[in-house]
Amino acid sequence: MAAGISVKQGLLSSKLSLYHALHRKISPNSVCIQRAAEIQSVRAATSATVDSQDNEKYCLELVRSRDYDGFVSSLLLPEEARRSSLALRAFNVELAQVKDSVSQKTIGLMRMQFWKTAVEEIYRDDPPNQPVAAELWRAARKHYLTKRWLLKIITEREKDLDDRAYRNLQELETYSENTQSSLIYLLLECLGLKNVHADHAASHIGKAQGIVTCLRATPYHSRRRKVYLPMDICMLHGALRRTSSAGQPGGTSGR
Repeated sequence: MAAGISVKQGLLSSKLSLYHALHRKISPNSVCIQRAAEIQSVRAATSATVDSQDNEKYCLELVRSRDYDGFVSSLLLPEEARRSSLALRAFNVELAQVKDSVSQKTIGLMRMQFWKTAVEEIYRDDPPNQPVAAELWRAARKHYLTKRWLLKIITEREKDLDDRAYRNLQELETYSENTQSSLIYLLLECLGLKNVHADHAASHIGKAQGIVTCLRATPYHSRRRKVYLPMDICMLHGALRRTSSAGQPGGTSGR
């Protein structure tokens, strides 16, 4: 009799243990927590996709409004390189417009320092929450872009904040090499082209592009009573460099 009772108690204990185990597995709280985590994960993925699309659109609109030639050129590239090209050109626009958008050199230097830090963070896979930086991070990861070219563009643009004319054609060529040519090197990397002949051509094209840009901007700079044409070229053609009362380049006058 005692043995029978012991067996029954053992069976009852086993059933209770099984019941509690099953109850823990299908607990409403566990189901709700798991479901909430799944919903949160989906929302985070959706939000990241939306942010990525917004960043891409921001860069596209920035390039289209501030660098239309670059915008059209990007449209001619293969689809797998187009978005990265727009990111690079948006980065270049951000740097190029610093000089004309700040009233003090110190502020310009602070903005350049932001981009130096941003590039370092991009290559640590921790980009700042800024549309161009986010797109640049995506491009750098996808195409293994060379960090040196990005930093060289920033450094040269930073030097240009001194707001002075080029002393000679060589200075303008150096500036163009470090800005325009460096940008082309990066665009070539987006296309998967890495060879010495392509780089050699890019160097000359970048210098030519920088010189043409300087010439095209002459009317704009003249309206602001500034001149950035190389001084040796101005002297060669009989143009005298004048200085305004504030000590800044004031324009040219022919003899």
